[in-house]
Amino acid sequence: MDRRDSAEYRNHLKRRGYLSASYLSISGFDAARLKKLAQQGRLDAVRCAIGKSIRWYYSERQAELAHLRGEA
Repeated sequence: MDRRDSAEYRNHLKRRGYLSASYLSISGFDAARLKKLAQQGRLDAVRCAIGKSIRWYYSERQAELAHLRGEA
């Protein structure tokens, strides 16, 4: 997979309602808690590993609900 393919895939995730962990972290969400919720199966997430780069994308709607409940 080259850089163009990965950028296209990231854009596809964004169109489907997934936001990157870094964006959510800047917006006040706790990325570590989001990851923990995803690993417990309580939050939809996609883990993208390209080479040595690993990025997490979380469902925007579910992340916002978790944040409102005080879980993230």
